[in-house]
This record gives sequence, structure tokens and C-alpha cells, in this order.
Amino acid sequence: MSRRRLDRLVAWRHFDALLLVALMALALVLHGRTLWTSYWGDEAIAVGIAAHPLGSLPHYLGDDGSPPLYYVMLHYWMRMFGQSELATHTLSLVPGLLAVPAAWWSANQLFGRWAARAAAALVATCAYLAYYSTEARMYAWLVLAALLAVTCFVLAYRGAGRAYWVATTLLMAAVLYLQYYGLYLLAATVIAGTAAAVRRRSWSQLRTTCLYGATCVVLFLPWAPQLLYQVRNTGAPWAPHPTALDFFGDSFNALASAAWAAVVVALIVAALYCLPLRLSARPAAVPAPGAGASPLGLFTAIPLLTLILAWLVGQIVNSWDPRYLGIAIVPALVPLAGGLARARGRSWVAGLAVLALAGTSVPVLVDKTVTVGTSKSDVAYLVSELGSLLQPGALVISPEVTDTPVIAFDLGDKYRYATPFGLNTDPMVVNWSHLAARLEHINAYSNLRPLLDALPLGAQVLVVNPTSWGGGETPRTYAGPVEEEAIAATNAVVGDPQLQSEQSVGVPRYSNSLYPMNATLFVKIVPSSGVSPSGEGGI
Repeated sequence: MSRRRLDRLVAWRHFDALLLVALMALALVLHGRTLWTSYWGDEAIAVGIAAHPLGSLPHYLGDDGSPPLYYVMLHYWMRMFGQSELATHTLSLVPGLLAVPAAWWSANQLFGRWAARAAAALVATCAYLAYYSTEARMYAWLVLAALLAVTCFVLAYRGAGRAYWVATTLLMAAVLYLQYYGLYLLAATVIAGTAAAVRRRSWSQLRTTCLYGATCVVLFLPWAPQLLYQVRNTGAPWAPHPTALDFFGDSFNALASAAWAAVVVALIVAALYCLPLRLSARPAAVPAPGAGASPLGLFTAIPLLTLILAWLVGQIVNSWDPRYLGIAIVPALVPLAGGLARARGRSWVAGLAVLALAGTSVPVLVDKTVTVGTSKSDVAYLVSELGSLLQPGALVISPEVTDTPVIAFDLGDKYRYATPFGLNTDPMVVNWSHLAARLEHINAYSNLRPLLDALPLGAQVLVVNPTSWGGGETPRTYAGPVEEEAIAATNAVVGDPQLQSEQSVGVPRYSNSLYPMNATLFVKIVPSSGVSPSGEGGI
């Protein structure tokens, strides 16, 4: 195609609409391959909590450690469309697709048409969204709300009108009610806005920024008592203290964090580039109305500060989790596109950058470490192999407490469920309150022994275990008690002479899921009276 013809195509008034349709179709291809994949533990927990009556959600969320907005959305979504993987994953697919035109609108408002096209392409091919847009969690909605909140803040800050202040306030409140990393985003936004106002000696902007932050906090106050309870009782005991390398990606999940290093480095370079320009500029005695800070500098600072705050707080308390960092990484693609569009020869520079980052989504399509059949957990596969052998009323034991919901979801309510704590009457939720401490003060063998003794002759026991315990960077203060009691619960079954192993199923050969599992089916062959079928002495 000749340059003149290409320029004519790009100048066509419907070009951008057609481009957005094409990019959303591409995003659907990248995201949609895992729409039908089975749940892993956290997804099943979310479904289990949202399935309860709306009025009881604060109670269950108090012991889960999450804010309520996503669970309220999921509650009503499941009432309309059911609890299947396809139904709940579609709820996350919606914001994953909407983020593409949202990025186009954001960059178009702030940096121009070429930046808008680059931003839409970057978001459409973003590895993080390709991974999390089909997970029954709040991450995709968090990305969309954060992207719009930051955009509206920058527009409002630069004098676009009062409607944008209202919009950014409501959107930031939604971010806070979706995930607590929204507190870092809010703090970063206020810090960046305050710094820009002080540098320019714009006291009206300073007051407006402070009022904005205070209003967001006030809107969040109704949930503050729950947050304080969760901080004292649940927290994130499994979260490690991050290292310097963790700032640039997720070592546990390379698929979801592809190109993070490039994005973070680009943000740092942009911030260092803008710094000398700002230091050399002499602020006007009276700021020009609506001039505000540079949209590129302001938009660059907010996600970078968010990452820094999350990393610093993670050094003090167990709170770091790369899954939550999409709140900064994906919005950062907008100023990245803005910077690319300002480069000389911008069309080919932006094109090469977009292609490079688009390549990060290739592993999501071709890498078999997460298969369509088993997704992030092997529980569905294990159930497909052993489910037909299970009799109603069988005792299903999950030695790893937090795996119980996904096992219960895949097996259904025809069975009884138990953990190291004993019989679990609500297996679709997990009580995270002081979980490690509670495990340290129980005896899994003593809790499970009465359940095993009470089984009639011929009764079945299914034990579903992860193939590894904790590991990686998980703090031993959490992984230690979980592993010890899980092993004790497993040994209580394996070492019981009343039970005989009937069949075991391990990780499928074609799977290398993030959470590999195995299962063993036992049958009770010796009555609890102490007399074996052969007439020899019992236990």
C-alpha cells in the first residue's frame, strides 16, 4: 500500500471506530480462550461468598479480607446467569474488552489521535488483561475503574470542568471498594497533584486536590470498620516481602506479568526525563487558568508512585501481591503511548513498540503451562477421573484448608467435606482470620479421627492434596502451619488401618498448572468396632 493511500486510510473519519472494533476482536481472541476453564481456589471462594444472601456478605468478607463491590456485582450476575465458569468469567471479560476503547478515549483526550491508537493497541494486547480478564476475580474491573479514574483526574486537574472532578471521585471510590490497592492509587494521585500544585504555587489546585482526596476517603468511611477488622484479623499472611526484582514483574506468574519490566522502566525513564524540564521551568507568578501540570508528567507519576507505595508498604506488612498491580501497570500504558506518539517518526516508533508489547501475549496463546482443560488448578480433572466412582455421602477431605471451595464446587453438595479443623458445613468459603495461628493450636489427627471412625463399612473417603506446600516466597509463618497440619490430616487417612486405597490420580501429563493437585480414593474395609474382616485383632 502506497504512503498516500495509507495516509488517506488513516484520515478516514471511520478509521478509529474500525480500528477499535478490530482491536476488541483481537482482545476477545487473546482473552477468550480461557472462558471455559475450571476455577482455581480464589475463584471458587469468590463464587462461594457471592452466592450467600446479600445481607450476609459483610460477615463473610470480614473473614475473607476483601472489599465488597465485586462480590455484590458477582452476586447479582450469578442470579441472572448462574455460577458456571463461563458465566462468571464473562463478567470479567466485559471490562477487559471495554478497557480498549477506554484507553483510546483516555489517550485521545490527553495526547492526541496517534497516542489513542497506540494506547488501544497496547491495552488490547496486554498480557495482564489477557490472563485476568477471564478470572472470576475483581482484577479486570479494577483496571478499568483505575484507568478511567486517573484519566478523569488528569483532565479535571487541567481544568476540563467540574463534571470530571465528580467522575474521578466516584470512579476512585469504586476502585477503593473493588480492591484495597486502591488506597495506594488514591495516595499516589493526591501526592502527584499536590506536588504539581506546590511547584506551580497554585493554591487553588492544592485545595481542590486535597478536597478530592478527602471526599474519596469520606465515601469509603462506611467500609472502614470492616477494613480495620480485616487488617487486625485476616490481612495477607501468605504475601511475601517484595524484593527489588519483584518491582518489575511476577516471578510466580510470568504469563500475566510479561512486559512489566519494559513498562516500569519506561515510566522511570519518563519520570527522569520530565524532572530536569520541570526543575528548569520557572513557575508563573499567577498560573494560567486551566494550564495545570503536564498531562504526560502527571499521568506518568501516578502509576509509578502507586507501584512505589505498594512496594514500600510491602516491606513492612504482608500485603504485596503482583495480581493487584494491574491497577498501575495497565493505566501506565496510556502515558507510555503518549510518549511514543511524541517521538520522531512516531508512526513507526509507536508501531514497533506496540508490536513488541503485543508479542508478550503470544505465550498466553501458545504456552501449555496453563491448559484449557485444567486451567490454574487440576481439581476439575481429578473430579472428572474420580467423580463417577464417588457415592453420595462420601467424606471428602481437603488437607489444605483453602482448597476446599474449589473441590466443593467441582464435586457438588452430595458429599461431606472436612479439613484439618474437622467437618466443614460451609465448604464454599474460607475463614482467613488468624488462619495460621488457629492451625498451630489444633490437632488434625484428633479432629478427623472421629469422622473416620463414624464411617460405616464400605464408606468412601476422598483426599485431595496439592503436590507441594507453600514454597516459593510464601512466608514460613504462614506456610509452616498450613503444611504441618495438611500433612497430619493426610497421614490420619493414609495411616488408618480401617481404610484401603482404591485409586489414585495425579497431575495429568499434559498439564503444568499453577496449582497442581492429586487425589486418592479410600474405602473403609474394617469396621470401627475393632474387629477386622479376617477375624484378627482390630486396631
